[in-house]
Amino acid sequence: MKEQQRKQIVDVFCQSLNEEFEVYCTRHGVEASFESFITYAIDFNFIPNSTIQHYAILKTFEEMKHRPDMKKTEQVNQLADRFNLTSRSIWNILRKTK
Repeated sequence: MKEQQRKQIVDVFCQSLNEEFEVYCTRHGVEASFESFITYAIDFNFIPNSTIQHYAILKTFEEMKHRPDMKKTEQVNQLADRFNLTSRSIWNILRKTK
């Protein structure tokens, strides 16, 4: 795809998204903010639940890495319990980010 065509597509997408977000805010009586935009994006499935879950797992794991009292396996097991997943699923999520 040529760069000019891509820019045109992105411009139309952004303009439409902004207009629809403004309507969403008016309809729901919320102030247009980053937080309300995230809620809008989640409500309309622009951000899949699996992406949100993976992001939360990765961020939580990053915070846990600073705990020298826990081995990595213990951290993964704790994440598995916290997010109701198997430890193998957690390992797979962590492996994909390397």
